[in-house]
Amino acid sequence: MSKSHIMDIVKRHEDWRSQCINLIPSENIMSPLARKAIASDLGHRYTNPEGFYRGTKFSDELIEEVEKLACRLFGAKVAFVNVLSGHMAVLSALFALSETRDVIMMPSPEDGGYPLNVAPLARKLVYFPFDKENMNIDVDAAVERISETKPKLIFLGASLFLFPHPVREICKVANEVEATVVYDGSHVLGLIAGGEFQKPFTEGASVLLGSTHKSLPGPQGGIVLLKDDELAERFKEVLGFPPVLVDNIHLHRLAALGITLEEMLVYGKEYAKQIVKNAKALAETLYKGGIDVACPHLGFTRSHQILIRAGGREREIANLLERANIIVDEEIRLGTQEVTRRGMKEREMKILGEVISELINGERKPEDVRDYVIELSKEFQDVHYCFKGDFP
Repeated sequence: MSKSHIMDIVKRHEDWRSQCINLIPSENIMSPLARKAIASDLGHRYTNPEGFYRGTKFSDELIEEVEKLACRLFGAKVAFVNVLSGHMAVLSALFALSETRDVIMMPSPEDGGYPLNVAPLARKLVYFPFDKENMNIDVDAAVERISETKPKLIFLGASLFLFPHPVREICKVANEVEATVVYDGSHVLGLIAGGEFQKPFTEGASVLLGSTHKSLPGPQGGIVLLKDDELAERFKEVLGFPPVLVDNIHLHRLAALGITLEEMLVYGKEYAKQIVKNAKALAETLYKGGIDVACPHLGFTRSHQILIRAGGREREIANLLERANIIVDEEIRLGTQEVTRRGMKEREMKILGEVISELINGERKPEDVRDYVIELSKEFQDVHYCFKGDFP
């Protein structure tokens, strides 16, 4: 009998990662019901631009319902749920809201901002002044720079995102220079959905966009949300038909996103609150263990992320922790969204913090703690903050 080598690789990956504790802040796990939607017949099907395809009466209904759910959850007037990635969501804003030679302002990658190459789009990129001690935008210097450079488009939000950005203050000066403020919530959409961190629309942003698979525990993909319908037509030009950035929108992904949005409407507040509690507990334990965690004077974090300042040891530490079945990235940002979804709370964060501290400090070797990490992981295999029971 023939055997799938690819499926063997998938099986080995799943077996291994089920024995690991994942602290990468860019990943999460979907609920069983959302994963079922990913494997559904929708994965074979096209959407129906301009009525070209038949057999779409239920998929048309699905798209409309997911858009409504997204607007309800995030307090938006318009939602584009056909975006295939957070990066594509950012590109859609660039195309819709700026033109060649326009000035775009955003946080620098050196300060945790998203690394975006606008050179092929013929835009000019300028960066926010940044306060590294407080890990946030320097408001007074930013106001001055916006007044000087007069950007057409301003992006808030970041990849390293410990504290809420000064949306109100930036929006005030943005209005004076007629700039549009876009909030990239890729990392914090799940927190925003649960009423934690901050409320970009209430604070003045016109657009909220980002990835759907980080603190928001949905499928890989993106989303664009508009505060009102003033900008809708401009986004339809790049996200509508005829296609510019998007053609087939991957309906199975959309169904999984819709289920995730439903789950966040029911469980999002509890989930988001526990994420932040876990991040603070993990940071506090690491700090007490002698680890240089950013911003102790500010309580370390208000998001799912904490930052370990590793002094050039980042890759060494990432490899060290992986040998102990603890998965992190090479910036040593630690994220608590996935372990929270698995049901871990402050007790487990204290345990993890102590183990990680001992590994970084050289007090224990990965081989000494790997079995313990595997056993801890086995205790938390179920997905929490989601629908339970049997479904058709």
